[in-house]
Amino acid sequence: MMIRNALDHGVLIDIEVIDGMITAIIPATGGFHSGDFDAEGDEVLPGLWDEHVHIRSWAQVISRANLLPADDSDAVVEILRTHPTDGVEPIVGHGLRWALWKDAPRMSALDTVSATRPVVAFSMDVHSVWINSVAAREFGVVEAAGESGILREHDAFAVLSRMSDIDDDVMDDLIAAAMMDARAKGIVGITSFEMESLTDWDRRIAKGFDIVKVRASLYPERIHEAFDRGLKTGDSLGGSVEMGFLKVITDGSLNTRTAYMHAPFEGEATTGVLNTSESELERLLREATDHGVTAALHAIGDKANTVVIDTFEKVGAAGRIEHAQMVLPDDVARMAKLGLTASIQPAHAVDDRDVADKLWGDRVSYAYPMKSFLDAGVKLVLGSDAPVAALDPWHTIEMATARTADGRPAWHPDEALTRGQAIKASARSTIDAGQPADLIFVGPDGLTPLASAL
Repeated sequence: MMIRNALDHGVLIDIEVIDGMITAIIPATGGFHSGDFDAEGDEVLPGLWDEHVHIRSWAQVISRANLLPADDSDAVVEILRTHPTDGVEPIVGHGLRWALWKDAPRMSALDTVSATRPVVAFSMDVHSVWINSVAAREFGVVEAAGESGILREHDAFAVLSRMSDIDDDVMDDLIAAAMMDARAKGIVGITSFEMESLTDWDRRIAKGFDIVKVRASLYPERIHEAFDRGLKTGDSLGGSVEMGFLKVITDGSLNTRTAYMHAPFEGEATTGVLNTSESELERLLREATDHGVTAALHAIGDKANTVVIDTFEKVGAAGRIEHAQMVLPDDVARMAKLGLTASIQPAHAVDDRDVADKLWGDRVSYAYPMKSFLDAGVKLVLGSDAPVAALDPWHTIEMATARTADGRPAWHPDEALTRGQAIKASARSTIDAGQPADLIFVGPDGLTPLASAL
């Protein structure tokens, strides 16, 4: 087939596509034949990827209470109390940002929402969760929750998994709907970092899932599923799904004050936590490397990033650092030398700016880098971390270029990307012969994915 009259960097072109691949690009001829697709002068772009998605959580978040507008405990309680529910299931909210509250959270406040049903409020970064006493008893975490009702890190992840434990068919339908919405926004592929089994994708593939391309990653508890099948990163599981990465959570997060730091958070004694010991991290990375699986290591704090970079260097392996929110300038240079990829979520820099200023102080001068990575020669890929931010590539691109989401000036605008840089970091292909025809068209009437146009 031929795609006619597509605008590429100000020039109208025709694109020949055979078997899903671009085979030729020529100046627009003005001709048109049956079976051609007329782009009508719309801008052609490579299809976009979201490189960091928690797919089960994102598929469920639409039905949960939005807690982002809440700036104190009372506001959270009011949102949860008035959120429509079926009267039986747990009352669940997402987007809690308690790091800036004047008063600390208390479980008793959530008990006023319901004395008979679990009430669960996930933090924006999902590294903490606030629960009521019913949830604490039901989940067996009364002692860990204490009077505050706050669970952090592994305890919070356990609750997240519990909330995602719903009927497979229901979950698969939710995921399909979420991926259809993503495709309509120009997404052609995602990297999934959900705490799932490969058998979940086996089931979806058997049902005919082919909405977008997926790289399905595994956590340490399940990585042997890939080893046992002989699957390497990039190998096909079937359909549009490939084996992804080994995902390891090395430290916590900024809002939860568990990011692993070289020096304490401002005004506090804590330097955060290392969720995975250095020796265990090295063991996991060596094992994955031996089996051909690339590692994607979560690191937020500056010391966590140093530890991760040290480990990649010891093992002699390339891979990805997920988030890389605070990286010492010398470590940025080391990342480039080692061929590491920075997997960044631009919305985090915008959403976290006030918390970062409060908890990291002057250290924000080297926090949330993007342009610095590119300038140093580090490969950059962008994503949302949905449900932490919306699975919307255009929002991701806007946050990467604007570095602000409100009327305030851009936050550290020296780290902003150009539109071209942000799009390149959001795509895995280019508009060239030999590349996949994962194309989207952007014009005055909106966006058209090629797959939807044909």
